[in-house]
Order: sequence, then C-alpha cells, then structure tokens
Amino acid sequence: MEKMSFQENLWRKIELERLAFQVIASIGTEQISRHIDKEAMQRLLELGSYHYQRERDLDLYVKPVGGELKMILVLDNELPIFRSTVKDVVTRRSPRTLEMWSIRTIRNILVDSDIKMSTREKSVETILEDALAQLDLSYTDTDIEKLARDGMAWLAGKEAQGVGKTLALFAELLGYKKPPKYFGLDNTISYGVSISGQDKDVVFGPSVLYRPGDNTLAWIDKSISRSDRVQMEFLRSVAVGKTSVPVTGDAVFQMLQKNVLEQPGRVLPV
Repeated sequence: MEKMSFQENLWRKIELERLAFQVIASIGTEQISRHIDKEAMQRLLELGSYHYQRERDLDLYVKPVGGELKMILVLDNELPIFRSTVKDVVTRRSPRTLEMWSIRTIRNILVDSDIKMSTREKSVETILEDALAQLDLSYTDTDIEKLARDGMAWLAGKEAQGVGKTLALFAELLGYKKPPKYFGLDNTISYGVSISGQDKDVVFGPSVLYRPGDNTLAWIDKSISRSDRVQMEFLRSVAVGKTSVPVTGDAVFQMLQKNVLEQPGRVLPV
C-alpha cells in the first residue's frame, strides 16, 4: 500500500473523528435503546485495523491481538468489544440449539463479563484511538508550506471546496473550532480560537473567514463575544463583505502557516 502524505493522514484524522462523533451522537441511553448509525460505524471500522467477518447472523469486526485471541466488535446497537476467539463470541451471541445443551455454554451466555472489554461510547472511543494510532501525524516546515501554497492555488482558481478543505486542515493543526451558530456566519467557512465565556457564551477569535460566494478570504484579529454588540456587528459586516480587514487573500494562508510553524513540536496530538 502506498504511503499516505501528511495532508492525507491529517484529513483521515478529521474523517475518523467526524465518524466517531456521528456514531456516539446516534447512541441512546442505557434506558432508551436507539438504532446506532451503522453506516458511520462500518466506515470507522474499515478505516481502522479491524476486518469484517460474517458468522451466522452476526456482523463481526476482528483484529488479531496474539495467538488465537482477537479483539472482536459485534456490530449491533450495544457495540460490544470482546477479547476472545471468534468461535467463543459466536457461540455466546448466536448459540445454536445443540450448543444450548451445555451448562457451560449457558453460563457463558448469561455472563460475558470475562471477555467483554467495552460497549457503546467506550467501544467507539477504543476503535477511534486504534485507528488514529496508525496515522503518521508528524510534519515538517515543507509540509506546512505546501499546505499554504495549495490553499493559495485553490483560492486563485476560485475552487471553494479546495479552499474549505485547506482551512479545515489548518484548523485541525491549530486547534481552531467552528463558530457557534448564533454568530450568524452560516454563509461562510470560518474557524478560530474558541474559549468558553460567561453564561454559556463563547469568545471566538482570532479567526479566519472565507466567503465562497465571492471567493474572499479574511483574517479577523479579534476575540469576539456575543455580549459585545459592536464587535458582533463588525464580524457580521466582514462576513457579508461590507467591512474590509488588513489581512486578506494569500496573506491569510501565510498567517496560518506562520501560526503553525511557531507551535512547539512537529507531531499533531491525537
């Protein structure tokens, strides 16, 4: 298999975390059972090191861990992960009539805590951590310079999708978040520093703001709270193109590049 580039590894990280969030959001409570997002869970497993195996009426995802023992996730609404053999898990989860004659088998069916490692959200987190551990998230100055150049090229070509993807990669590197919905930036692609404020408010910025409609990119060097009406009006004015700011266009990608390279370390934490 061809080795993935830094950008490919970083985008894979974003996709893995998105899928995990999607699955966890679909999980109900211990008291209220809901159908999990199996499509997202399958994709998460496929991007990791688990391999699909159909046994009887069970959808299993299996990863060897040494000898006959394997880590086995059963794709159902509980999402249990077992550390055992495929035969043992299948017998416990989908026993045949003849197998039910064994007292030992019945005991194993009733009590599986000896092999069950996790369920539900914890299982999703385990699968995510395993998949992220396979990614090489180290980077060099050249990697970041190339990312900035790519963004500039997408911007020059008015390729909104490419600009948006580049901004998402920079946001992942810098720990930037999307703005709260109440900031009213629905027609833009925006990421920035996000800090919890008072009364469930969020202080957002400095931030980057891209308007696909007119292909304009701006850097807003302010931290803005919803409670500050003047600054909120300023932000929304920039968002609709009525107010200009000093750093725009290619200079924004240069700013993002500078911010990344000034960070300590050359490995993105997972």
